[in-house]
Amino acid sequence: MKPFLITWAAFLVFMVLVGGVFRGMPVKTDFGCFYASGLLARTQPSQLYDLAKQRSAQADAVGRSNGWTMFIQPPYEALFLEPFSLLPYRAAYLTYLAFNIILIVPCFLLARDAFSNVIDPWQLQPGLMFFFFLPLWLGLFQGQASVRLLLLCCAAWYALKRGRDFMAGFLLALALFKLQVIVPLISLLVVWRGLRILGGFLTGSLAVSAVSFWLVGVGGMQHFVLLVLMSSLVSNQSPLIAAATGQRPELMPNLRGLVYGCGGKYLPHDWLTGVTLVLSVALLVWVVRLLRNSQDEATGFALSLIGAALLSYHFHSHDLTVVLLAIALLAGRQLPHFDAVVLVCFLLPVMVLFFFVRSHFVMAIPLLALVALVAREYRAKPIAEVSAA
Repeated sequence: MKPFLITWAAFLVFMVLVGGVFRGMPVKTDFGCFYASGLLARTQPSQLYDLAKQRSAQADAVGRSNGWTMFIQPPYEALFLEPFSLLPYRAAYLTYLAFNIILIVPCFLLARDAFSNVIDPWQLQPGLMFFFFLPLWLGLFQGQASVRLLLLCCAAWYALKRGRDFMAGFLLALALFKLQVIVPLISLLVVWRGLRILGGFLTGSLAVSAVSFWLVGVGGMQHFVLLVLMSSLVSNQSPLIAAATGQRPELMPNLRGLVYGCGGKYLPHDWLTGVTLVLSVALLVWVVRLLRNSQDEATGFALSLIGAALLSYHFHSHDLTVVLLAIALLAGRQLPHFDAVVLVCFLLPVMVLFFFVRSHFVMAIPLLALVALVAREYRAKPIAEVSAA
């Protein structure tokens, strides 16, 4: 525990100092979008999904030269961000950065057993892997909710270990600000664990929906659904919407990104969509079969996290933060070639983001390799032996 806390404290100081310099530069971050959404939620909640209002609020807060990003998270997420909008933008950014770094501590505590597994060289002491994973750094600097997603997944894992499936589902519903990840995750968990987790998820979904309707009203919710659909069909929308959503499949480290990254220059959009759909169904069947054969809770939850990441429709490099929990859970199984795959998981983001900036899609490959390692072990051993491991 002591090495983790010392490293975490040094990390906190370093990131806040660097973040202060970073915000002094004319660099666009996602936090501008979130800051503006909190401001609108506080002053004009019914206009939260008015694109003109969003653009104007971001321009006033950050400056027009930094462009703008469309806010398409559920309304309750804007309510969470509202207190940060009470501060000046620079102070709000640094406060939010520090807040997210503080959340690393409960992430570690909730899944301490998993984050205590030795992973050479990334985690020779409990919890040190957090500080070597570049996607986590990206999420922090961009002002994203990546650590909050990881925290809720760690809390759900904590509940599942204790047989509290309903509570696990409820906690995951609170993470619907990452709708594209949570929907496939809860689907896989229902296949694996049953309907109790679905009941908790639906209850939590009703709770966040009630808060969202209270904040923006029926009209605001209608606009929210419309924007979600527009961003999902971004190739058929105006250049303004395409730029605002920032949805470029080849920059996504998931199965969709892998298809578009490998075939985007050779196949038309409709073909790419079809290939993505076919491969997604095949991957879903593969992961579901592995989950049905798995009685080991750690492996099952890790497979669900990795499967959700690969199957998500929108997934960005900072979203890979949630894969840290999956890696930690699988580390306890001593899978053949696991260290080599984890080495790629940690080093490939560095190579991509500094040398091959348009090739984020290749980061989906080590995720597929992790699924393949589990499948290989299941083939190599009888199910009963694997379950008892």
